[in-house]
Amino acid sequence: MKLSDKELKELKHLLESTNLNGYPNLLDLKKKISSNNKVELFIDGSADLQSKTAGIGGVIFVNQEKFKFFSEYLHDSTNNEAEYESLIFGIEMLIENKLFNANIFSDSQLVVNQVNGIYKIKNDRMKLLHQRATSLLSSLNDWTFDYIPREKNAIADKYADLGRRKSN
Repeated sequence: MKLSDKELKELKHLLESTNLNGYPNLLDLKKKISSNNKVELFIDGSADLQSKTAGIGGVIFVNQEKFKFFSEYLHDSTNNEAEYESLIFGIEMLIENKLFNANIFSDSQLVVNQVNGIYKIKNDRMKLLHQRATSLLSSLNDWTFDYIPREKNAIADKYADLGRRKSN
């Protein structure tokens, strides 16, 4: 569920003006929506069709400080599939760490434009990955997903390449 800015503002006001002692879930919700942290997730996928190896990588920054990173091996995936898998893994990390407001960046124009509804998805395997990604995104309160040039995504690229090489 994604709340509008107005709904989020009203909920925030309600939680701040109410005694929440004895309601741990509401206290946790208050912390989540009151957070002023700037959260950025950079993701990338890497694939080598000749060796049938692929990897995913990403980094979460909170207030411009590296918070968490991942680098994982995938077997026999295309580059676009690896890009989606990286997005999915990254969103799961955001959720695990209760970071529900995030700006997400990728150097894959295809995946960014598919997730943002600009491009259609024709491949059945990509449709399934798209569904998983958008389902996870619906768990976040506020998110953006933007394309960045490859040279501005070097750290995620490094982790994705390391993940691909883990097979050796």
